[in-house]
Amino acid sequence: MGRISLAIILVLILICSSVVLPARAAGGISVKQSADKITITGGKGEKIASDKFLFNKDAWYIIKISYTGANYSICQLSLVTQNMIDEKTTVGGMLTNWMGPNTTEKIRDKGSVKSENYMIYVENANGPWTVEILKSPKPSPVSDKTSFSGTKNSVTPFFNLKKGPAKCTMHQRLKGQFSSRLEVNLYNATTGAYVKNLCHNDTSPEQKMTVDIPESGPYVMEITGGDAWEVSAKQ
Repeated sequence: MGRISLAIILVLILICSSVVLPARAAGGISVKQSADKITITGGKGEKIASDKFLFNKDAWYIIKISYTGANYSICQLSLVTQNMIDEKTTVGGMLTNWMGPNTTEKIRDKGSVKSENYMIYVENANGPWTVEILKSPKPSPVSDKTSFSGTKNSVTPFFNLKKGPAKCTMHQRLKGQFSSRLEVNLYNATTGAYVKNLCHNDTSPEQKMTVDIPESGPYVMEITGGDAWEVSAKQ
């Protein structure tokens, strides 16, 4: 009987040793990466970092972020390197500093990141969040419009401009004295190169600027604003 029991124990040990447990994501954060897209998802956490994912300084990126926590709950996320964590400078890569559900879209133009591993660092999050990073997205489809409007921080659809002058007009409506003011940046959507800042932290309800477009092709604008906005580029 003793020999039988020992044999059963040995068999159980062999079975258990052959079972492969699924890898745990760092801090409960999931990172899925393909050739042209990185998706990072997480939930409640404080002072934790995701697994690393590789960036390329010769690429450009559109970053889309959403947070679905409760009203007045905190979501503070940063895009950081290990060196930034070690030197406690994660605030330099801050992506969000929200209280309540929100979404945003940002551009990291060509050359603005290093060719090294990055992470999403969670300073504090009280609910589910997602960061989607698109690497050097192809400028397709291209919109027929060159006028856009919205109420949130956004990246416009791709649109065509011809080489030469373009008259850009920006409208904003501020909620109050300390509202986030309009910031508009123009990028070449083929190369990801930064072209021009069209409006920077201005309190005027309307701004106009004529921009010299360096070459014909698709372009894209990054909009940061505290309330309703409208932007256009006319030629």
